[in-house]
Amino acid sequence: MLAYDPATNPLNNNEWMFPLTECIHIASMAMCIGTITAVDLRLLGTGITGKSAGDLARATSIWTLVGFVLVILTGMIIFTTDPVMYLNNVSFQFKMGLLLTGLVFHYTLHQKAVRSGRGAAVAVVSLVLWASLVFSAIFIAFV
Repeated sequence: MLAYDPATNPLNNNEWMFPLTECIHIASMAMCIGTITAVDLRLLGTGITGKSAGDLARATSIWTLVGFVLVILTGMIIFTTDPVMYLNNVSFQFKMGLLLTGLVFHYTLHQKAVRSGRGAAVAVVSLVLWASLVFSAIFIAFV
């Protein structure tokens, strides 16, 4: 078996590749979490009040999905820069758990609440879940 050497990774050998990938990762996270937040705020009776939560979710669903896909792809690329460090990082592990939970929650309970137009509790759980993911991502650098 060949040992993986992070020094051979292009993101570690080019001064612009890692920051560029990180910027795409963060912007994509902002896009998918931002669209979900807009729908959650609508479920709470605030935010964009000109549309129902269902209409807003339909209008933003492609952006949410594109954001999720880009976050996952760029995250996998960033992970390759130092997989051992990430696997041993408690904040990274927590973030991955929240991401999996968030994806399942979003595409099951959240969508059901959005379709019914009622779901303030679901919206609050969603907001807390995604905010926790963002904070755990920030703390990866500090743990």
